[in-house]
Amino acid sequence: MLIALICGVIVGARMWSGAGRTARAEAAHRHETTATTLARATGVATAARFGRPATSVDASWRAPDGTPRTGKVAVQPRTAEGTRVTIWVDDAGAVTHAPRSTAEGQFGAVADGTLVAGTLALTAAGVVGLRLRRTEAHTLDEWESEWAVVEPLWTHRGRT
Repeated sequence: MLIALICGVIVGARMWSGAGRTARAEAAHRHETTATTLARATGVATAARFGRPATSVDASWRAPDGTPRTGKVAVQPRTAEGTRVTIWVDDAGAVTHAPRSTAEGQFGAVADGTLVAGTLALTAAGVVGLRLRRTEAHTLDEWESEWAVVEPLWTHRGRT
């Protein structure tokens, strides 16, 4: 169990230290901009994740270098044509998600470390449990064979 805990801490610590670097790298290469919808969004959202809309519509925006871009962006259902929506783009101007915060990365590091420690601990417990079952079965077999020898002498059965 101690080894599982140590492995979990090591994995979590490495992920934790990388979380800040990842957040800074994403923040440096992702840019918030405004897109203008080119059509009315129809239908209903097929699946909303964490409050984000899941319906998409064609829109236009400018890349960080100023070049015009068009493509699909996520909007609320029934968004009108010409609506301005905030989106995130990468350095090339392609739509991407917002950069992760350091806190999101740190939460992931804690979750990963916990998962590693838990998995190793459960595996170790399973191996120990199986070994104990085998040991107990072997001990009971030995007990029974020895009892077969001792029991007639002790209870005076088998003597005539």
